[in-house]
Amino acid sequence: MFDRSGTPLGARVRIVAWFLAGLVFGGFAPEASAQDPFDSEMTFENVCAGNSAASCYIRAVGTISKDTPQAFQKYLDEDHSDGNKVLLHSPGGSLLAGLKLGELIRARGLETRVGVWKLDGNFGEVSTGGVCASACAYVFLGGTVRQVPEGNRLGFHQFYLSAPRAGEVSAAKLETALMQAQELSSVIVRYLLEMDIDARIFVLGSEARSDDMFYPDREQLLAFSLVTPRGFGEFFLEPYKDGLVAAAKRKGETRLYDVAKQLTAYCRDSMPYLLITADNVVPDSYVPDTMLFFATESGTIKASVGDKRIRRAGNQAYEILLSREAVELLGKSLKFRFSLFLAMADGGEIRGELELSDMDRRILEASYRFCIS
Repeated sequence: MFDRSGTPLGARVRIVAWFLAGLVFGGFAPEASAQDPFDSEMTFENVCAGNSAASCYIRAVGTISKDTPQAFQKYLDEDHSDGNKVLLHSPGGSLLAGLKLGELIRARGLETRVGVWKLDGNFGEVSTGGVCASACAYVFLGGTVRQVPEGNRLGFHQFYLSAPRAGEVSAAKLETALMQAQELSSVIVRYLLEMDIDARIFVLGSEARSDDMFYPDREQLLAFSLVTPRGFGEFFLEPYKDGLVAAAKRKGETRLYDVAKQLTAYCRDSMPYLLITADNVVPDSYVPDTMLFFATESGTIKASVGDKRIRRAGNQAYEILLSREAVELLGKSLKFRFSLFLAMADGGEIRGELELSDMDRRILEASYRFCIS
């Protein structure tokens, strides 16, 4: 640990720990405003984009202190919150408090998202410009589902001990600092593993220069499990009876108010169908209002599914009889989205969105041409 003269090596002792930092433009954090208490102690409030509980968030803004986990626990216990998502906008703060807050979020089964809440009358929406830096990033990683919308970036930032002259750091202090660094590294890695985050990102972050930032791209965010995969995978074909069926499976886990896990297309008795499978038992006492959205090059076309064209198929699925027009739209759509509106007590909305490639459209066409009966 020392050179031949006995001088501690380096004017800076790098603590092998890293923090995630989110920013939109240059600089570590955005400038605080009167409407955005970014640099004040973190506060919590319930905000919603509409009347549905699925549109609500727990807005968490400000610096994390040692008292923040207790304050959040009190908020959850005493203040009514309709949302199951925590919207984070914070420059960081206490690392240990951040870890505790992340553990609390995971224990409560809450989701996390980075963003700024833009108020519009009684409601609002998630906007760009959100930051979740330093200790806040560990809070973010506690989410059961984690999203960083476009316009917000995550970066890795290394912390270190700094001294202008090597002689300022005594051997004893250097030894203590390195021991603390090892302990802190161990705590962070254990936390990552407990949260099902790929711990290789710790190594990648620690390799960044202390005065630099590493910004993973979208592919890396997914590869290291920093964010949760969204949407459905590509369609694939499978033989069934005398024909073919096309299916697309959900990429990530289902979650509260979002329980669709598979979309299946097939033809039966010369009629085209879509089977939407949920992760929970669907009600048999009513037929949900259902909307289909076809995004084509000329615009998005919205279609309502009549009650006579949808039926419960088993305990966990609905079968939709498509019109010929709907099949034609699928054949030229760039994106397809569906929404089945259940009561909140029955699991909330069954929804999904798929980006359709040329191969997807060909597979769908084949499933409607080669009928299973």
